[in-house]
Amino acid sequence: MPTIVIVALLVIAGVWAVYLMPVVFGDRRNTPMSSTEDFDRWTHSMANVQKQSVAALASSKRSVIRQRRRRTLLALAVLIAGSVAMGWRMSSVPWLLVGAFFGVLTVAYLIVLAQMQQRRNMRLKVTHVAERPSEWEEPQIRVIAN
Repeated sequence: MPTIVIVALLVIAGVWAVYLMPVVFGDRRNTPMSSTEDFDRWTHSMANVQKQSVAALASSKRSVIRQRRRRTLLALAVLIAGSVAMGWRMSSVPWLLVGAFFGVLTVAYLIVLAQMQQRRNMRLKVTHVAERPSEWEEPQIRVIAN
C-alpha cells in the first residue's frame, strides 16, 4: 500500500512540475506588484521598442519560450530517469509504470511542440505569400515610340 501512495504522489508531483514550474519560474517574475510598477514596466518596454527592431524583440521572446520548453523537457527527463532508476533499484513494477507514464507525457509534449511548429511554419508561409504583390496590381508600363 505505501508504494501505491508514493507512486500517486510522484505522478501528482510530475504533473505539477510539467504545468506549473514554467509558470512559476517564467511568468511570475514579470507580473507587476502595483500599478506604478506596471506603468514603469510599460514605459521601459515602449523605450525598448523605440531602440530595438521588431525582429529583435520577437527573437528575444522566442528565446524565453525556448528556455521554458527546455526546462519542461528537462523536468520530464529527470522524472523519467528517477522513476525508472527507482523501479530498477527496488525491482518494482509500479515505479517502472510511472517511468513509462512520464515517457508517454514526454512524447505527447513533443508531439504538441511539433504541431505548434508546423502551424507556425504554415502561418509564416501564408503571411509571406499574402504580402507579395501580384502581377496584376503592378502598374502597366506603356512604351511610346517616336
